[in-house]
Amino acid sequence: MIILLISLLACGDAPQLTDQDEFVNARMLGFESATECKDCHPRQYDEWRQSMHAYAARSPFFDAMVAKAYRDSAGEIGTFCVRCHSLYGDIEGDPGYSTAATRSELALEGVTCDVCHTAVGHERIGNADLIHDPSAGKQGPYVAVDFRGHGSTTSSFIQSPDLCGTCHDVFKFPGLQLEEAYSEYLESPAAERGTTCQDCHMSSMPGVDVPREMGPSAVSYEGDVYPDREITSHRFVGPDYSVLDDFPYPDDLEASARAQEEYLGLVQMLLENAVEIRDVSNRYVYSSGEYNLDVSLASLTDGHQVPTGFTAERQLWIEVIASNSSGELMFSSGDLDSNGDLRNVLSHDVQQGYALLDDQLVNLQGEPITIEREFEDNGQYQDDTNGNNDFLSEAIFPWEGNHIERHGLQPLEVRTFYYAFECEDCERIDVTLYYRNLPPYVVRAMGAEEFVDKLQIFALDSWSVDL
Repeated sequence: MIILLISLLACGDAPQLTDQDEFVNARMLGFESATECKDCHPRQYDEWRQSMHAYAARSPFFDAMVAKAYRDSAGEIGTFCVRCHSLYGDIEGDPGYSTAATRSELALEGVTCDVCHTAVGHERIGNADLIHDPSAGKQGPYVAVDFRGHGSTTSSFIQSPDLCGTCHDVFKFPGLQLEEAYSEYLESPAAERGTTCQDCHMSSMPGVDVPREMGPSAVSYEGDVYPDREITSHRFVGPDYSVLDDFPYPDDLEASARAQEEYLGLVQMLLENAVEIRDVSNRYVYSSGEYNLDVSLASLTDGHQVPTGFTAERQLWIEVIASNSSGELMFSSGDLDSNGDLRNVLSHDVQQGYALLDDQLVNLQGEPITIEREFEDNGQYQDDTNGNNDFLSEAIFPWEGNHIERHGLQPLEVRTFYYAFECEDCERIDVTLYYRNLPPYVVRAMGAEEFVDKLQIFALDSWSVDL
């Protein structure tokens, strides 16, 4: 019965319950708060509490993005986003426009312990279509030890990439793939080798499958002695981070600041383990007076593309700065405009003519592309320059596009990018690889301007060439 109920909630919009007698609470179905796990599993609880899983239903960026999607779709989006970020909220009937301020304490736990540890399967991969059965005991990777606490079941599903893929593939019918980290994984060398998402993202070295230390999975008390297990990180480090000063410890801002600084260090490590500048070479073309610069980027991960996830928001770009012997700037690409945005077609400064379009920009961010059609006075389609009647424009939000054009590096791919520029008396070229999980123009467009200053830019690698 529980399996059926949760499955139905996951596959469609949660019921909007108004009668208090009919209100469904997650606890009524056997789900537990993470706070009930912390006494026996303090390490795992502390790691999870600092994770983006715990932050998922608290993020102001998530709330602002969902609010815009809800408005843009006139409510048609329903709880499409909520059920990944807040399973308990979805069960309890939170509407699609709910925010952190309106969610219950349980719903605010986001992707909490029981979201994974009561999952017994899925209806399909993607869009959070998990099947949960809280009555079956906690699902785990090891043979159960019969001690006090809770029942447990050895589960192959919780060890499978399918568990991760159920939320980390996101699609909008009839076929717009918003996120495809799992789909990328299925075709990767890591999948062929048998390495799982958990091997890298629950590792002590974010993004790398390294040998794990051993230790008990629970605190021993009253004579219980738990066997040693592989110690796995429940921070699930990815490219996102908190922009709230009071996360993860609402009552201790100093502790929150320390935890966030440590977490940002782990994000930096993850990103540096994902991609690098492999080579930079230059040559001067005397006939044209131009410098030709070749920059090779190498993916260091074999599990998915770089960047991956919601690539329409993820910026991975190269900055090239060339200066002459007087230190005068002679060429730049990948630099930021007055709003902190790259000088692409979505830059406000470029649109208003305050800055030049960066026509040599290398940015591996995905592009939501909208197909627009224009008509002649007689009703016939106008032909664009490609003769296919379609006028393509880049949208800001992924749901606004007809498809997402992805530019990420394939697993272990090395790709070379080419620059050509004039540089009289050039003396030095500096090349830097940067990453940012959200550009300012997206944050402004979704109405969260007050958090723009919280955006982090990660410098991943750099080369300097003295000419």
